[in-house]
Amino acid sequence: MRIRDLMSTNVVAVDENTSIHDAKRIMDAHKIRRLPVMKKDKLVGLVTKHMLLEASPSPATSLSIHELHYLLAKMTVKDIMVKKPYTISPDMPAEEALQLGQEMGYGAFPVMEGGRLVGMVTESDIVRLMTRVLGVRGQGKRIDIKASQDFGNMQRIMEILDKHKTVLLSMMTLPPEHEDDDWLVVLRLQSEDAEPIVTELKSSGFNVT
Repeated sequence: MRIRDLMSTNVVAVDENTSIHDAKRIMDAHKIRRLPVMKKDKLVGLVTKHMLLEASPSPATSLSIHELHYLLAKMTVKDIMVKKPYTISPDMPAEEALQLGQEMGYGAFPVMEGGRLVGMVTESDIVRLMTRVLGVRGQGKRIDIKASQDFGNMQRIMEILDKHKTVLLSMMTLPPEHEDDDWLVVLRLQSEDAEPIVTELKSSGFNVT
């Protein structure tokens, strides 16, 4: 699954001279937390709701309400935005974007193609995708298996599922922390009763945890 398969293409963006007040109003109206900032159709920055809140004067300030409105009217997104934000390609795999976001501490990325802004993708978009991939929305049973790295183990597991005519919603493998330890294989099955499968897995030598 690529970023183009889950990104938002109807991107709401603002000009760099948009006031702080207007940017906040736009975010509230569209129920979004980030705005790409443009200058003559070129992406030059990114502003978040958190930035807008930090830019707003504190209630403890000694300025009058008229002075506050005057200062806010003068401030634009250009004054507070992240300049030259990190962007990704629509062809980047979703899991790479999620890892990149975690490493860099970013919750969203503008998506660029051919020098044009073509979309926005957020961490929530990717997590929703992973939720679908892992099959956690569907009703079913989960089985955890500790398995060695020996070739043929996966085939044996699949043969047992086929024998019980069980639909596999998802399968995830987690590598061990230490080289000699077993892998964790997590199965999600479309089944109301997984006990017969567990019994046969155990009798076949698998460590069902």
